[in-house]
Amino acid sequence: MSGFGQRLRRLRGNRSQREIAELLGMPVTTYSTLENQDAIPRGQVLKRLADFFAVQMSYFHLAPSPGLRSTDSARNWLESLRTSEYPEHKTAAHADFNIPDTAKAKIAEKIRSLSNAKAPNKQ
Repeated sequence: MSGFGQRLRRLRGNRSQREIAELLGMPVTTYSTLENQDAIPRGQVLKRLADFFAVQMSYFHLAPSPGLRSTDSARNWLESLRTSEYPEHKTAAHADFNIPDTAKAKIAEKIRSLSNAKAPNKQ
């Protein structure tokens, strides 16, 4: 299971600890300490971090999916989406829980129906 600090580092992405600490209005040493701990802080500290990164506080409590790991091909695919000629037509998402195949099929069908409804008529 990934600890609190690991999840916090994932949210920080490529930004520096100093940058995030300044944006949060806290000393960089405090922010660094948070990233190096497994225990989840309580109260206002947790709420402040969740609000800043625009995630639910429960994000820090979710158990990861077994076997979930990042791969080079997944990172390359996400990067291709970011640099795509038509990025507004693509959506990438990450979830730390398993979604049943039946739910995935329903989601995919809904996305297809929405895409078809927005597509211009070809003649």
